[in-house]
Amino acid sequence: AQAVEEHGIDEVDTYFESPLPDGAGWMSGGGGGMGNIGYLARLNADRSLQWVAVMFHSNPFVGVRYQGMSAVFTNDWGNRLVLGLTNPALS
Repeated sequence: AQAVEEHGIDEVDTYFESPLPDGAGWMSGGGGGMGNIGYLARLNADRSLQWVAVMFHSNPFVGVRYQGMSAVFTNDWGNRLVLGLTNPALS
């Protein structure tokens, strides 16, 4: 919220929406601002928002692949972030 307020960023670009392997919803990701902001979002099966994480210094997330019970996200610099899909806080 502070980054949005300080830098006037109120729009993001969606780079992907990918169905979860179990069909329970979707993962979405992208970015905004001057190229430094990335976001990840978990959507329900009807694409309503379950949670969103906005990172001010991550760069946009451009893709996701699933590896077992984990989602592996990649930003536009090729950096990866792995989140466990069975973590109650993320499911």
